Amino acid sequence: MIDIFKDYVLQREELLARIAQELQLDKTRLERMETAYNAVAEVLKNDDNFFNDLEIEVYAQGSKRTGTTVKPINGDDFDLDTVLHIYDIYYNHSPENIYNALVNALNKDEYYKTIMEKKKRCVRINYKSDFHMDILPACMPNSFDKENIRIPEKELRNWSYGNPKGHANWFLNIANSVEKPMLREFSSVLLEAKVETEPLPEELYLKTPLQRGVQLLKRCRDIYFQDKDNRVSSIVITTLVASLYQGENSIFETIDNVSRRIKENYLEAVKKGYKFKVINPVNSSEDFTDSWTNEHYISFYDFISDFYTKWQNLKTSFETGKEDYIKLFGEGIYKKSLNEQFKTFSNSTTDGLAKSSGLIVGGSALTNSSGNINENQGIKNEPHRNFGGKY
Repeated sequence: MIDIFKDYVLQREELLARIAQELQLDKTRLERMETAYNAVAEVLKNDDNFFNDLEIEVYAQGSKRTGTTVKPINGDDFDLDTVLHIYDIYYNHSPENIYNALVNALNKDEYYKTIMEKKKRCVRINYKSDFHMDILPACMPNSFDKENIRIPEKELRNWSYGNPKGHANWFLNIANSVEKPMLREFSSVLLEAKVETEPLPEELYLKTPLQRGVQLLKRCRDIYFQDKDNRVSSIVITTLVASLYQGENSIFETIDNVSRRIKENYLEAVKKGYKFKVINPVNSSEDFTDSWTNEHYISFYDFISDFYTKWQNLKTSFETGKEDYIKLFGEGIYKKSLNEQFKTFSNSTTDGLAKSSGLIVGGSALTNSSGNINENQGIKNEPHRNFGGKY
C-alpha cells in the first residue's frame, strides 16, 4: 500500500479529485434530472397540435453532458440546460411559432402549467426541489445535419446557430486524449483502502484531469464572483480550458498550465491591440465573448490573475497552501475532503500525525495513560472534523 501522506504531490492530486467529486451533482440528482427531461419529452410527443407529427428529442447540454457539473453555492438551484431538438428544417417554422408551440403544449398539462416560466427564448420549469430546467427549442439547419441546430434569437424574430452535441463531443475527445492519468496509475492501489462501511467510489479516480480541472475552476469562479458583477460563464471556462489543455496527466498540472496559458494569451492580445476572444470550436461564427464589455474583460483578467496567484501556493506543501485551499474551494468542502482522505488512508501510513488524525476523524481514537492516541486502549476521543497543524 502506498503511504499517501509521504508524497505531497500524490496526496494533493487525490485531494483535488475528492474536492471535485464532492462538488459534482450526485447520481440520484442526475437521475432525477434525466427523468425530468424525459417526462417533458413524453408530454410534447403527445401534443396533438404541433409536436405529435414531428420527430423530437429532449437532451441535456452543458455540464451534465460533459461530466463537469458543480453544485451551486449558497443553496441556489442547479440550472439544467436542455435542448428540444425538432428534427425538421428551420425554415419550415418561425422562431416565434416553435417557441409558442412549446409554451402551449406545456400549458395544456396541469402540472407543467403551474411550474412553467417563460424566458426570452427558452421555457423554464421550476421544480420544487433543487434544480430548474431551461428548455431551448431548436430546429435542423438542413435535411441531413442532425447535430447542428438553429435556435431562436432573444427577440424571436431570427435564428442563430448552435451545436451543443458537437461542443460536448469536442470537449470529451480532448479530455479522453490524456495518456496515463496520475490517479488511474495508482487507482488499483488506492482503491484497496477502505473505510469501515464502504469502499472508495471508483469514479473518484476515473474522471479525466480535464474534467476535474473544469469542475474545480468553476467552483473557484463561483466563490470569487459571489459579491462581484460580470461573472465568467461556464461555457467560456469550459472552452478555454479545453482549448489550452495539452494532455497533462494530473489535475494540478492541468489547472496550473492552463491558467498560465490563459493569462499569457490575454496579455498577448492586449499587447498586440486585439480583443481576447473565446470562439466556439465547433462553430467559428459564434463568439462566446461577443457581449463582453470593458468591465467584463477587467473582471475576467482580475479573476484569472487572482486564481493563478493562489494556485501557486498549493505547489509545495499544505503548510504554504492551507489558507489558499480554503479561499479557492471553501472551508467546508476543503476540510470535509481532507478529513475523508485522512480517514481512508490513515491505517496504511507511518506518519504519526496523519495516523492520529485519521483515527480521530474516523471516531476510533483512544488516548492512553501516556497521552498517546491509538485504537486499542485508553479513553475514547470524540470525533471532530477540524484539525490544523501540518495538514
